[in-house]
Amino acid sequence: MKCYVCGGEMRKAKRDIEANWKGRQLVFRGLEAWVCGNCGEQAYDPEDVRLMQNVMRGLELEEAPPQIMNVQEVADLLRVSSQTVYVLARSGKLPAVKVGREWRFVRDQLLAALQGHDSENAEGADNSFYLAARGGLAENLSVKDDETIKAYLEKLRDE
Repeated sequence: MKCYVCGGEMRKAKRDIEANWKGRQLVFRGLEAWVCGNCGEQAYDPEDVRLMQNVMRGLELEEAPPQIMNVQEVADLLRVSSQTVYVLARSGKLPAVKVGREWRFVRDQLLAALQGHDSENAEGADNSFYLAARGGLAENLSVKDDETIKAYLEKLRDE
């Protein structure tokens, strides 16, 4: 195959393609390209070009995840059952707040808790959800709950 830029000979070679699309960096590894030995121009097979275009279109259609999540969304994120999410929320192991009869989760607090950070250190985190998760019974409080309540009361005292 002849190069369409300089007329030199083109040969097949594996290449990694880096592209920026709407603030995201994409890397396609191991694509076969026709590369000119003279000028270095690269050309790609139509199937590979369609693949790259479809991936970029897919990113365009991708919706941002919700900041406030319900039980089913958290279950999908964690790849567990809804019942497991309910149990973790009631036990205070997942940062949650009950709104009426429904549990709600703040995505940033949830991710911070999953990454092993204390939710108290998450930016703007409010640990009062641990109080709501217990139903107010003292015998249901864990060491973490006790620490959270003390920190929360101290915070209220300082205000």
